[in-house]
Amino acid sequence: MILYGAAVAAGILALLWGADRFVEGAARLARRLGISPLIVGLTVVSFGTSLPELLITVTATFMGHPDVAVGNVVGSNIANIGLILGTASLFRPLMIHSALLQREYPALVVVSVLAWLMAKDAVFSRFEGLLLLGGMALFLWWMVRSARQGQVDALLKEAAEEPAPPERGDLRRPLTYLALGLACLTLGSRLLVWGGVGMARAFGVSELVIGLTLVAVGTSLPELATSVAGAIKKEDDIAVGNVVGSNIFNLLAILGVPATILPLQVSPEAFHRDFPVMLLATLLLWPVCRSWKTGRRGRVNRLEGGALLAGYLGYMTYLFVH
Repeated sequence: MILYGAAVAAGILALLWGADRFVEGAARLARRLGISPLIVGLTVVSFGTSLPELLITVTATFMGHPDVAVGNVVGSNIANIGLILGTASLFRPLMIHSALLQREYPALVVVSVLAWLMAKDAVFSRFEGLLLLGGMALFLWWMVRSARQGQVDALLKEAAEEPAPPERGDLRRPLTYLALGLACLTLGSRLLVWGGVGMARAFGVSELVIGLTLVAVGTSLPELATSVAGAIKKEDDIAVGNVVGSNIFNLLAILGVPATILPLQVSPEAFHRDFPVMLLATLLLWPVCRSWKTGRRGRVNRLEGGALLAGYLGYMTYLFVH
């Protein structure tokens, strides 16, 4: 048991450090190759916090643990809303200044419903994986188009900021960062999957539960740090936009990539219990984030954030009790 726990802890640390190095290396390489700063921000930076989920999902799929893969994606989306948004709003109430609820939020609802319907036949096929990746490409195109038209809101604000001026010199440093980051991501994902599966067997719980809880929370730590930092710095739209953007990326890219490579099995339990919880959490964002008084900005206050967090903790308790 101690060995499994150590593997999980080491895997999480390797994923976090590896993702940071990989993103930094990719950004530096892109700047030196003369790629548009906007494209760098909206692709490399936007995917940065989702890299751990991607590697875990792909690794779990190839290692023959589809419940861990699916549980990681669904659990991460639930954690992003209940744990991360709830925790961030406890630091200070979050004001919703942008058109987030009119633009990106409907896209999240559509994608969430689509993913649930795809899971109805107990598998994400290669064709469905390609559809999800096509949706991701379309969404990125829409983001770039909106940013170029000056419509930079919560989801784009941080990513679309101008990076540092183009760097000069050879490519050894960015390529080294890329190699180190990829190596750590690969090692970390294998350690986390192996340790998580071992803990599931030791505690007598299902791999799906481990994916929904331990693995999902571990890979969601970058989003937690970003959202809490955004709340503390009074960049409220970043805190909320980070959750919405990450959930869209998870469903389109993190499910789409492994399903395209190898059909991804979905257990009946995940379809009937956990996908509906994810949909419910997603739908709750609307009444929580919007203002019901005309002319006032939306707001996630501490009471609403506390309710989201309490609901998430209740869901976690239910998973382990039943």
